[in-house]
Amino acid sequence: MKDMKTILTNLCIITVTLFSLSGCSDFLDEKPQGNIGTTGNFYKNKEDIEYALTAAYANLQTSAMYQNNMVLMTDVRSDDLSSFSNTGGNAGREYSIKIFTAQSDNQIFRRVWQKTYETIYRCNNVIYHIDVVKDSKLKAQYEAEARFLRALCYFNIVRFWGDAPLILTPLTATEVAECERNKVTDIYAAIETDLLFASDANNLSKVFTGKNSGRATSLAAKALLGKVYLQEKKWQAAKQTLGELINTDNTGTHTLLPDIANVFSTAPIQGSSASDFKNYTGWSPQTMNKEILFEVIFNKDIAGEGRNALTYYSNQADLNEVFKLTNTAKCIYNSTDRRADLMRSMKGTNTDNNLLVKYADIQSSLEQYGYNTPILRWADVLLMYAEACNEVSFDNSATSPALLALNDVRTRSYAAGAYTGNQLFDQDTFRDAIFLERRLEFPMEMQRWFDLIRSGNAINELSKIGIIIDKDDLLFPIPNSEVTLRDNPDKFPQNPGY
Repeated sequence: MKDMKTILTNLCIITVTLFSLSGCSDFLDEKPQGNIGTTGNFYKNKEDIEYALTAAYANLQTSAMYQNNMVLMTDVRSDDLSSFSNTGGNAGREYSIKIFTAQSDNQIFRRVWQKTYETIYRCNNVIYHIDVVKDSKLKAQYEAEARFLRALCYFNIVRFWGDAPLILTPLTATEVAECERNKVTDIYAAIETDLLFASDANNLSKVFTGKNSGRATSLAAKALLGKVYLQEKKWQAAKQTLGELINTDNTGTHTLLPDIANVFSTAPIQGSSASDFKNYTGWSPQTMNKEILFEVIFNKDIAGEGRNALTYYSNQADLNEVFKLTNTAKCIYNSTDRRADLMRSMKGTNTDNNLLVKYADIQSSLEQYGYNTPILRWADVLLMYAEACNEVSFDNSATSPALLALNDVRTRSYAAGAYTGNQLFDQDTFRDAIFLERRLEFPMEMQRWFDLIRSGNAINELSKIGIIIDKDDLLFPIPNSEVTLRDNPDKFPQNPGY
């Protein structure tokens, strides 16, 4: 195990070693010759900034972030899984997160914290040294991309841990060791500033195609800003921001796909059998589509660029129990809802691994899978807009923007399911319908835990699957290594209850 000095060195004096990144997207194919440090002496031209920015994107693919551990911190932590079959994973570290017994020495918390701050450090270097880029348009683009990634990282940090170090410039190891926990309000203010810059179409393109597909865009930044405002309960700001995105800025770039299955995979889906899944030959690499605003991209045909089959989703009995998939009378999905079919677990060519049909794929010759991790998609934008509108002013009329947005998502997969105003007769009923729709639309997409926190229903909903928690469990423990390093309970206290 690395000691704290080594960890801090890795955090603050990280080397940008870009290894075989071509599988994700062509823009990740840029790589320097050998190892080049991210110290001030490194940044001399736009190519150096491009390398550093690519390294920040690359961090999102790591096991400590969106390849694996972010799923543990969100989906596994929520009520979308109950028994959780992987009870012995990593000597119980994963299971303890599920049942809320994990403490500050849990290495998963430490890895997520470390890798997230490492990504922030890389973004800080891009922003701090951005003046070496002489092309003004490219300079604004690179800075906006770095600000988007930094905002995404801090948004995760503040939702997981609350008060945390707010680091906006490259720091030395000694300076990092002296950081205190900044207030949640200060962190959110920094996130908003970054996303306002990144969502300006003068700074960042609305869309990237071809070799640049997969980069952050101004539309993705605006969607994330809307989500930030929602989490802060700044309802009017969220309504305005998301309304502008939908009604003005988007101009047809993003839309709901007619079939939700095509958002995730090209495999045969509805009614397909396990043999269909195993023997299907029409697989194509998953690509960005018009519903996706931002996702973390994986490629199973490049060594180190694919991913494993997440065992957290492999227990069909658990999914059946939570979603009541096999109980027609109690299933949270209507029997004709297209999304229910995505919640089946099926075996691919490797009989040892199951995958959700939502993330259907077969292994490559490298024994990797290539399904991507969606971070922001258009269905989320519509449901967030519905939520913001309802919180600002209840309106259940036939022309209600909230009702129209909610029904757009709902009827895409459940054609007969459109709500009427009579069904959503008051603001609370409307709110409940929106959060139910979010659960139906986004299972296993790292949304549910954050939705439970924002709705204030985490304690109650988890009790329904037999997990009893209190308000202290709504935040994760600060990694013990960070607390002991500072040894200052006033400036760097542990979260209550740990």
